[in-house]
Formats: sequence, C-alpha cells, structure tokens
Amino acid sequence: MDIMEDTILKYFKKHKRFITKEKLKQRLEIKGEKQTTYFLQALNTLVENGSLFFDIKKGYCLFENKLGYAFGSLEVNKTGNGFIHTKDNYIIMIKKEDLNGALDGDNVIIGSIVPHTKKDYLGKVEKVVKRKTGNVICEVIGNGLSASLKSYNQNEQVPVYVHKNQLKDLVAGELVLVNVGVDKRGDQYEATIEKVIGHKSDVNIDLNLIYEEYDIPIDFNKKTLEEAKELPTEVREEEIVNRVDLRDKDIITIDCDNTKDRDDAVYVEKLDNGHYILYTSISHVSYYVKRDSDLYKEAKLRSTSHYPLNTCNPMFPPELSNGICSLNPNVDRLTRTCEIEFDEEGNVLDYHIYPSVINSRMAMKYSEVNKVLEGEVVEGYEPYVDSLQIMSELCDLLERKREERNYLDFDIPDLEVVQSKTGEIEKIVELTSGKAEKIIENFMLITGTTVAEHYSWLPFIYRVHESPNPETVMNVIKILRTSGIKIPKYSNIDEMTLKEVLDKVNTKDEARLIREMLLKSMKRARYDVYNVGHFALQLPKYCHFTSPIRRFPDFSIHMLLDEIEKLDYSPDSIGMLEKELFDIANHASNMEKKAQEVEQDALKMAMAQYMEKHIGEGYDAVITDVYPRGIFVRTNELISGKVRFDSIPGDRYYYNSKENAVVGKKHKKKYKIGNKVYVVVKDASKVNRTVDFAISNSRVLKKEKSK
Repeated sequence: MDIMEDTILKYFKKHKRFITKEKLKQRLEIKGEKQTTYFLQALNTLVENGSLFFDIKKGYCLFENKLGYAFGSLEVNKTGNGFIHTKDNYIIMIKKEDLNGALDGDNVIIGSIVPHTKKDYLGKVEKVVKRKTGNVICEVIGNGLSASLKSYNQNEQVPVYVHKNQLKDLVAGELVLVNVGVDKRGDQYEATIEKVIGHKSDVNIDLNLIYEEYDIPIDFNKKTLEEAKELPTEVREEEIVNRVDLRDKDIITIDCDNTKDRDDAVYVEKLDNGHYILYTSISHVSYYVKRDSDLYKEAKLRSTSHYPLNTCNPMFPPELSNGICSLNPNVDRLTRTCEIEFDEEGNVLDYHIYPSVINSRMAMKYSEVNKVLEGEVVEGYEPYVDSLQIMSELCDLLERKREERNYLDFDIPDLEVVQSKTGEIEKIVELTSGKAEKIIENFMLITGTTVAEHYSWLPFIYRVHESPNPETVMNVIKILRTSGIKIPKYSNIDEMTLKEVLDKVNTKDEARLIREMLLKSMKRARYDVYNVGHFALQLPKYCHFTSPIRRFPDFSIHMLLDEIEKLDYSPDSIGMLEKELFDIANHASNMEKKAQEVEQDALKMAMAQYMEKHIGEGYDAVITDVYPRGIFVRTNELISGKVRFDSIPGDRYYYNSKENAVVGKKHKKKYKIGNKVYVVVKDASKVNRTVDFAISNSRVLKKEKSK
C-alpha cells in the first residue's frame, strides 16, 4: 500500500462516515495537479479492493458490514451461478439472474443479502467495481449500423453498449472479443470490440473461442513466420562437423498415429555380455532457434503446444515443428543424444551426452509396434522385429526398477473423441496403451533422470512433484470408504500406502473413479529451479528434456547446454541466470495448466455437442462426485454431466456434508460417489459446454438412428 492510500485509510478509520471526494480532498489538504492525481488513483484503488465503499450521492466511507453490503471476488461456475468468499469467511451465493452483468473474477459489491443455509447466504450483485479482464465473446445480431451484440455463452450474459461506428462493418453471425468496462449507459455496460474472431459457422471456431478465453495465441506473428521461412530445409555437411555421427544405426521414432512433430528417436544395442546401450536422440531445436529471435520470444510466450480434439496448435511454426527439427524418416537431422549403458539387471553403468546427427530409418506408430510385439506381421516393420524385441527387454528391466522404488502409476486412460470424415462426433473412447507406449515412456524417463542428475550443478529447470498433504489424501480415502468402496484403513499416508490402494483397484469397476479422486488429492507437478524431487515417480532429480519442439522448459535446457562453455560463473551472472530460468519455469507451469484446461473444455464441448442429438435418451451411469448443489455423473459411454437436485425424482434432496451424500428429506434415500444410476439427457449445450441429466427410475427407449 502506498503512502496516499495509507493516509486516506487512516482518515476513514478515524472518521467513520460518508464524505464526498471534494471535501475529503480539502480535509487531507491535497494540492496541485500531481498530488491530485495520486489522490484520485488511491481512492479508485481502495474502492476496487474493497477497502472503501462509494455511493454516488453520499460519497465515500469505510467498507464495513453495517452498511448491509459485502465485497468479494466473484466466482462463476459452469451453471452460470456465482458466489463470493467475504473477508469474514462467509459464502454468499448469487443466482445467474442476479449477477447484473458481473463476470467470473470481477470484484463486486453484493447487496440484498439474506440467509440461505446454515453455512451460506444469498445475495445480488449491486455493482461491479473492477473487472478481472472484462473479456466476453459476443455474437453479432443483424448487420451494419443496425447490428447489436449478444453474449455467445448463455451463462455469461452481460448487456453491452458499443459505439455504432464499431458495428458498421460487422456481419450477422460473426463472433467478436469484447472488453466490458464497469461504467454503464442506462442498463448497458460500455464496451469496446477488441477483435473479430471469426464467423460462428467457421471450421474450428469453437476451439478458437476456447483459445481466446484462455488468452492463448493461435496465429504466429508476421516476424516469427518470416524467420521460420528462412530456416534451412535440410542439414548441411558443415553442420555435422564436431558431432557424433549415428547415421549408421537403425534409429527409429515411435509416436502417435497422427503425430507430425517428432522430437525424439531411439535405438537399443544388446552387447555380448548381456548389457544394453540406449541411444535417445532429441531434436536439437536450439541450434536453429536463437535467443532474442522472434521464434524464441513467441515460443517462450506460448510455452507449450496444444492438442485438443486431435488438432495441434504448435509452440513453433510448422516449418520448424514439422520440418527441419522434426526427426522425419530418411533425412539427416541434428540432435543431442543421451547414450546410456545398462547391465543385465537394468542398472545404469555409464552414460554420455553429446551433439549428434541421425537419419531415422522409420517413423513407427504405437499401434503397429504393439502388433509386432504381440507377434503379428506388420508390413514394413519386418526388418526391425529383433530391434523392437530388444527395446522391449530393456523396457521390462526399467519397469522393474520403477516398481522397486514404489513409483505411483495412476494409469488413467486419456479420452479421445472419434469423429466422422464430416466432423460429426461418433463416440468418446478410452485411449488404450500397450508395450510400445511403455517403451517410450521408460526411455524418456531414464533420459530425463540422467540429464537432471548430470547437470544438477548448474542453475537448472527441474520437473518437481511435492509430497501430498496427508490430510487431503486421507479425506479422499474417507469419502471413498463412506461411499461404500472398500479401502483399508491407514494410520499414515506415504508412497507405499498410495501404491497399495492403486494396486488393489486394478480390476475393480471403480478403478477409474478411485484413481481420478486420488490424483485430485495430489499436488500438481510443475517446473522449478529449486529441486524438491518427484513424489509420484519417486525420483530425487528429474527434468523434462525430450520434447523441445513442444515444451519450452525442454528447449531451455537444450539452449543452456549449448551455452554452457560460454557461461560467466560469477555470482551475479549465476543469479541472473537463475532468475531467468525461474521466470521460464513459473510461466511454463501456468501455461501447462492452461493447456490442460483447454483440452478439458474442448472435451466437454465435444461431449455436449454429441449429446445435443440425444436429448431424452437414457444411459447407465456412475456418480463421480456430489456437491452442495447437485451430482456429477459419467455414463458408460464416458459422457460426463451434472444432475441438479430438482432433477432427482421422488423427494426433495439436499447435500449432507458429513456423509458426503445427497439425501432425500422424506424417504432418506442416499446418492453417493460410486453409486450406479440411470439417467436421461435433459439438456445439452455445445456453446456452454454443459450436459444436464435427470435421474430416472424407469428406462426409456433409445431413439432409432436415421438410416
């Protein structure tokens, strides 16, 4: 808090009554243009953070409970309803029809406060005092000067006023990003159009809207694209000098069936003495992307590639990510190789890390490699059967080592949206993984571990995962046990406890549910320059190193190794380097979280789009969560949605926190996590990314598919 803010607050704490701006200025003896500017800025800040209350007629006073108002940062859920946590630790709920144009994250004043339950209150937004971002997606209704704007998301309704000059060139159906202020013109908030996103009928418009909401760039800027076009398309002979030449080895890539950015390649030799030598060669992206270039700056901003719904929004332009830096087959590529020797039991004996050049023999697919390892003959893979079998042997040894250190494998299959050629969503499926995926996982893991151990003397970016809060984990276990899921009682929580729980649910119907809930109780893995180890992997040191095309921390480590001989090791220089890496790690952790949220929102959108064509149909489902306003369920078809209390027949239901159950007031019927239910699709909205179910006591007939 600055001096002016402190001065103003001291006045109000002494004089607890309303005063106008001009009188307050006189009392505080504010004079001159400079002092007046500081005074007005301080007043505005104190109102925005809830320290002062402002009434247009009375002026300003200290914000106290006796005023009958509350202040807080608004949180809006997917249903469109909101709530705030007050400074006094009260929760005030706000129905979506009472939000008065407030958006998620806004600082608001709440009035008309009345008791709701024993723990919370109901209220209405009286005023928005500060917008978090004010960004809203709006649809253009009408054309030209007669056009108007309507919020595209039904749960984000805010009436906006935009000057006609900004509307004159717009076309009905276009979607625009609008920045909404706190000042009103009548019943509408004054706003400005920031950009035209596209037309609602455009291909991928729904994904682009998600990117806009999370402020993630889609298109590369002009300078970045120009730099990308200047990159070479092939490796020149002079660039191979001083690199270890591995082009004579049968190095291959193994990746997803539709991948284009291949940044890791592998090869394993088995020696006569039973030892194995693993070559993990990683694309040397930092050879082509230099510090302070536009390619570097934009990749740092993006920090990660995004892969929602089988699409790719890359960290680097295609000329790099799919071209010169992608380890495509039958072309020379510059790499950095981590060569590791193992004994016959999988212990690391020796390793070397060096610049190299490779020529991948083949771009293999997980699905096809799995067939080969299961004994099938796959066309084109015949020359590599023995090599793949050796990789499988080494993978088994490394997996045994992971088991010995009690690593935690939550093993929750990702969900994939299956689409027709026309883009229609056909179903949601679990992505199965086999030995091929495990081979690459273990090879990349041991490579990241080796690199982190070797360079731990440097300022570095580690991949860290802190131990969970035992109380949080115990609460989850209690909830699962209360819900009727059989889990042993434990006196303490550690990796052995969690591993035992995970191992015991391998064949149970509740396996996915239990693993998801336990995973939520864990702290998030993140990037940091301060190493605290990796709890889930049970590793003292670990880093992400093997994906420099799609993760900026990996790229940063490669760049650090490029510059290692030029580093100034003075305390000041090392301090500056640590600060730079800390900023990269912190930003990357935040952007990784955004990327996961983008993928989750895209999946929710796909589920809702699928269910829009199945309104009124019934499905078998399991309850995945209960909360104070309803139930979350997942159908056997892997579609998730919610059930409100008024969509449960036969009684009036409420949430019982002690039992973590939804209970009927009259008949005492309980709904708990893990219970099987039959649900009917009540509503679905692709725009809102929501699916609403109703619990049904009788089954309904499925609609016949049109022929």
